[in-house]
Amino acid sequence: MAPLLLHLIFHPDAPAARAIALAFHESLNADHSLPNLAIPTRLLPEEGSKLPPASYDLDEAERSVVIVLVDDAMNAGAQDDIPAGRLDWADFAADLYKRCDGKKHLFLPVQLTAGAWPLHADFRRADMNFVRGVPEGGKTSLELIERRLIVEISRFLRACEPGTVAPIQLFLSHAKHDVGQGPFEALVDHLNATQPVKAWVDSAKIDPGHSFSEAIEAGVRESAVLALVTEAYSSRPWCRREVLFAKKHRRPLVIIDALKGVDIRSFPYMGNAPMMPWVEGGEQKAVDLLLKEQLRHLHAELLLERMTGPEDVVLCVPPELSTLIGLPKGKTVLYPDPPLGDEETDMLGSLQHQIETPLQRAGRTLSLKNRRIALSISEPDSFARVGMFKQHFDSALLEISRHLIARGGTLVYAGHLGAEGYTIKLFNLVLAHNEYAQLPPAERVINYVGWPLAVSAEECSKYKWTAQLKRMPMPDNLADLEPATFIAHPPHFDPDSPARRFAWARGMTLMRERQTADLDARIALGGKVGPTKSRWYAGRIPGVLEEILLTLQAGKPLYLCGAFGGAAGVAVELLQGRVPTEFTWEFHRQAPHTEGMRELYAQRGLPWLDYPEMAKQFADIGVAGLAKNNHLDEAQNRELFTSRDVPRLVELLLTGLKQI
Repeated sequence: MAPLLLHLIFHPDAPAARAIALAFHESLNADHSLPNLAIPTRLLPEEGSKLPPASYDLDEAERSVVIVLVDDAMNAGAQDDIPAGRLDWADFAADLYKRCDGKKHLFLPVQLTAGAWPLHADFRRADMNFVRGVPEGGKTSLELIERRLIVEISRFLRACEPGTVAPIQLFLSHAKHDVGQGPFEALVDHLNATQPVKAWVDSAKIDPGHSFSEAIEAGVRESAVLALVTEAYSSRPWCRREVLFAKKHRRPLVIIDALKGVDIRSFPYMGNAPMMPWVEGGEQKAVDLLLKEQLRHLHAELLLERMTGPEDVVLCVPPELSTLIGLPKGKTVLYPDPPLGDEETDMLGSLQHQIETPLQRAGRTLSLKNRRIALSISEPDSFARVGMFKQHFDSALLEISRHLIARGGTLVYAGHLGAEGYTIKLFNLVLAHNEYAQLPPAERVINYVGWPLAVSAEECSKYKWTAQLKRMPMPDNLADLEPATFIAHPPHFDPDSPARRFAWARGMTLMRERQTADLDARIALGGKVGPTKSRWYAGRIPGVLEEILLTLQAGKPLYLCGAFGGAAGVAVELLQGRVPTEFTWEFHRQAPHTEGMRELYAQRGLPWLDYPEMAKQFADIGVAGLAKNNHLDEAQNRELFTSRDVPRLVELLLTGLKQI
């Protein structure tokens, strides 16, 4: 179970709220200045009724924060035709509030429009405070709410009581020479004007008669440190001590580079922390970066402590001389991925500590060595339907793949080489992995390319060291249909006639049959079932569904991550004896040239499984048959069907895969 999950809740007809939710998700998961922040989020599923779900689980993580983005659409009032057992948005929000105790679940309402609050009578009676996100003073809603949300989430993780003042103390490390100068004054004015961040700015906080050094160290030990580096900074002994205190006590540290000239001797322990250049008006950006770095520390510590042993030391930043020198020899230091480069690891080796990241630790045993694990992955038909952004799906794919690679598995994939697909993402993942000599080298991705897709010599050369491209031959019984087009290496053609749709279907099926024969296990995630922007799939049935069915028919281990919807979600329903509309002939005959393609199968004596026959095969295998082959019990498989907690998905997948 994840240590923290953020629920981002908004009305389906609120594009501004949706955009804010996406921006906040990306701020916590795709900020290149803080690549290890990665705080999971989830959304409400949208099934088309414009109503909130009939039930909603808040217990998917050890702690959760419920962020309700309230705008006019949510506050407009109850619909007239609400079905029995369903709530309108105001009552749904009030129910969430009642379920949040401030200890395991935190409720954070956000007002996005002037008339959107108090939303519910219970909130008015409780005189509830809210995060104000109504644009004002040239600031956007996101600028107004992001810091407040980050501070409240940090307060929650530190178990501060709601409403307590200043859960975060910011220590502004600076040279006295810079007092009164532009960057210093801008930061101080900003800190004085913004709350609830408490600032330690100068030594006036130290009472007469107290040890200056002890007081400064105590101030740093309780703070996140913002170091304002100018030409005067590195020459000041107390500035240097403040940085060393931050490293000693493993405090969040951000460096603001305000140099205008040459720093004669830069302080050697200033690195290994986020650094940003000072620009006029950059005080908010600087403080926001430090607050996010503090949140990253809190979250990283929770994650790493879940995988430590009694002799481990947890560092929330990569190790360095100043943080390792004081540790007893022989300690194992665990820090966030990615691993240090070889040059740093070699230098630190003389200290006789074992330093490693979670992926390095996972790769010790190479428990999946020589396992060929196929990934049946493509975007589902609708992300909103399953309550996620595309970014959720992409990160799940890469995280699962990263763990398979680290344990020595060989990824098997079938996809074209277009930049918009997942093939290149997997190739780039292998490249990035192999940059670290401290990780076992990754096997090349085996990419099956079905006829009539083409692979150029340029592509074979470009991906020589990251992928083994297996191009499948042209199927039999095609050439007479279009002799000029259906050749061994055809020019590109679309499935825009019965014959061409038939040709594509045969090529894709034969490729998937060959891939299934070669693999040791298959993981399915997402997968289109119907049309996307009026464009249907080109094969006989949707590609991921065909790969799933072939794997079941072959009796090979199959793992279905069903919470992401799409073809994997349909397969989950079919295994449990339920036939979704998306798995009927009435639905799929709408695809262009489907009936003509089916006639060609009959004319040429090729097997054609009808949808009822395929549904029966799924139901006959059932969850029990799936469990028999994939080495998870039925309860574990059902959890795999429904969980969207990526670390838990990885744990379940590895539990089964290691037993193959």
